[in-house]
Amino acid sequence: MLTEAQRQRKRRRRRRIQISLVALLILGVIGFFVARPIRNSIRGWQARRHAQHAFAFIDQQKWSDARDEATAAYRLQASEPDAIRAVGRLLSRAGQGEALEFWKNLRTIAPLTREDLRDEARVALRVNDNARADEAASELLEAKEGGPNPTDWLIAVDVQLRKHSFDQAQGLAEKVLASPKANRREQSQANIALDNIARNAGPTSSIDIAKIDERIVALSKGDDDVSLDALTFLAARAAAAPTESKPPLPIDQLIESINRHPLAKAPHQLLAADLEIAQHRDQRDEILRRTIEHWKGGNNESLTALAAWLYRNGEQQRLVEAISLDRALQTRELFLQYVDALAALSRWDEIRRIIESERFPLDPVIEHMYLARCFQQQGQENGAENNWQRALKDAAGDLNKLLTLGEYAEKNGAERVATTAFEAAAVANPKSRQAQQGRLRIAYSARDTKRVHAVLQEMLKIWPYDTAIQNDEAYTHLLLIIGGTSSVSSQTPASNPPLSASSSPNSNPESSSEAEAVDAIVKLAEKMVRDEPASLPHRTLLALALLKQNRAQDALAVYANLKVPSNAVSASAVAVHASVLAAAGRKDEARTEIAKVPSNRLLPEEAMMVLPLRGT
Repeated sequence: MLTEAQRQRKRRRRRRIQISLVALLILGVIGFFVARPIRNSIRGWQARRHAQHAFAFIDQQKWSDARDEATAAYRLQASEPDAIRAVGRLLSRAGQGEALEFWKNLRTIAPLTREDLRDEARVALRVNDNARADEAASELLEAKEGGPNPTDWLIAVDVQLRKHSFDQAQGLAEKVLASPKANRREQSQANIALDNIARNAGPTSSIDIAKIDERIVALSKGDDDVSLDALTFLAARAAAAPTESKPPLPIDQLIESINRHPLAKAPHQLLAADLEIAQHRDQRDEILRRTIEHWKGGNNESLTALAAWLYRNGEQQRLVEAISLDRALQTRELFLQYVDALAALSRWDEIRRIIESERFPLDPVIEHMYLARCFQQQGQENGAENNWQRALKDAAGDLNKLLTLGEYAEKNGAERVATTAFEAAAVANPKSRQAQQGRLRIAYSARDTKRVHAVLQEMLKIWPYDTAIQNDEAYTHLLLIIGGTSSVSSQTPASNPPLSASSSPNSNPESSSEAEAVDAIVKLAEKMVRDEPASLPHRTLLALALLKQNRAQDALAVYANLKVPSNAVSASAVAVHASVLAAAGRKDEARTEIAKVPSNRLLPEEAMMVLPLRGT
């Protein structure tokens, strides 16, 4: 029994409850759709904050802090452009090829800044991904965002040098020198680049070496890091120059300038000591004694530099006399230098005792590597094999350890172990350029053309736009076709003779698939030669493909107007050029040329190709 007033209050209360429930439902629905964007927005803000901290630490070269901040940014929001940029920049400054994947991902969601492009180009050059470097450099040369500037031109110079496009590289370097914005370091880099271009382009170069020398000598005056770099460059060039050549700065003056420079450290002054020894060979022992006395009491960094210098000069005995074992045990680098000196002196028992005593806590992989070599040198094959296997086991799954093991085993003739290590490294990280190059070196060392081609095919899948890999894959494919062992020409009889100066490339019928493959290689080579006309490998590929088509004169014309420094000519390039000369009727020149190349530097198909030229 309620009064009218009570019933009205009850109805109002019920309506308020209903309205509240509806409001809560609406808020719940709104919250469901809005909460995620808000959460993502907060996480994105936090990621950008961490990324900004990472950029600051990178600029200050505080790498550990930068890594922590960049990792935190990426974990918070992997799709945030600044988070990707922070990781890409950190990896680029560390010279790690994995950075390229982050720059690729960033391109899909945001434009790359000039700083991004510079980092991308530099790391691409470092890992020999010339196609990516060329793409980034081309963007840097575009007139936008206030560019290009001297830094951009210098990066483009490096790219053009990789492509052997010396004229383009020279033009870009001269732009740097003509720019009022170029600082002393950029001027120094441009002059060094021009010196490099002039020496690689040969006598036909229009570059005035004397003017370059004059500018570098001027830059060497002062007490900053640029002047020290200029002095170091002059010293390195003087050390490599013929004794009769006249240096731009008198050697004694150069030595004194380096030794008196306020920023010069042990490596710089040891380079000056190299010059002094070369200048005064009759005083070698005295210079060595004086240098050892000066540096043997230095800090660990200086002592490590001294050890490396003595080892490089073949003074391993002086090294172990100057550096005590107790001092060598202070750092890993110095300890390994000491052990390497003992190895050069064949003191294997001593090395085993030091390592097995565990006085220095070596990484197990390195410990077993050295023990394997000790046992190997002492003729104890079982002990060597056991330690190689233990090193492989300890390195399993760790890219850096596998690479270290592979390179050490390769250097010391344990090719089977090196093969296993590089293969495992490629499994751990298929995009590791170092791992793939290791696999390739081992295949070349074994002179196994099929294996070389298989590795190049795998690399081409990972780096499809790398012209060097494209070139080498097509070249080895062509060699297999010539040798009658390519899967493309499986219908060709095994007795098909190899291409040589005395046998026509088309002396046996080709299958249509083989002919199509050769046509495709010709088209690819023609395109690469158009894009990089100064590249000898590209012209070598085109010449061999044309020779396979029985077009000897066209193949010979491929080499017209080609300027190639002698130190850039490979054994393969000589073999192909000699074959082309012989096919064009110039057999005497061909014989003279191929006589300079030993057969063991050629792949089997190349060796068979030039075999008729080695006879009388």
